[in-house]
Amino acid sequence: MNLKDLGNLPRSQKIILLALIFIVLIGGFVYFIFLPGKAEFDALKTSVNELNQKINTNEVKLRRLEELKVENMQLQSQLAMLQAQLPMEQEVSSLLKQVSDLSIESGLEVKLWKPGARKKDSSGMYLEIPVDVEVSGGYHSLASFFDRISKLPRIVNITNLNMDGAKVSGGGISIQNKFVATTFSAVIEGTEELPDSKKVNKKDKDKEKAKESMEAQ
Repeated sequence: MNLKDLGNLPRSQKIILLALIFIVLIGGFVYFIFLPGKAEFDALKTSVNELNQKINTNEVKLRRLEELKVENMQLQSQLAMLQAQLPMEQEVSSLLKQVSDLSIESGLEVKLWKPGARKKDSSGMYLEIPVDVEVSGGYHSLASFFDRISKLPRIVNITNLNMDGAKVSGGGISIQNKFVATTFSAVIEGTEELPDSKKVNKKDKDKEKAKESMEAQ
């Protein structure tokens, strides 16, 4: 069929033929151009959505990270303040003497002062140093002593308080008081406390090394 024959076709057939050609063109466009383009668009849209979700998730994590940094700084500051209240190992003896002196200054008579075994707390950050104490004196003297203890710059906890044996003494009532006074010592990283026997052995070895060095000279 040539163009001349097409021109001789009835008008209704021409319309049908043009409609078929239009349908074929539309179908080809949809199949070869629109559908592949839509699939690519959908895939790209999915990728963009996933990327946005990752960005949102990372933004939340970043905000949480900043919050954790601030929280960590606050905790570090609190830890530094607490450690400032813990005496170093060499300061413990003077602190305990200060506590003993306060008891006497408060009008108490010290009957027992027995330091107990030192032990690390569960975190390993400090040593607990308990002292079994027994004093006698009036109630007001004991209250004054505890008040002075609470005002010390170092931490001293009073536990296991037992008050008994009240008796009249010097025109007043004297009470027997037993309690445990516990102070704490900061643990220095990289150091380990040696038992007394090992400390003695270490001193002897140091003396021997010094003697050998002098003889060699």
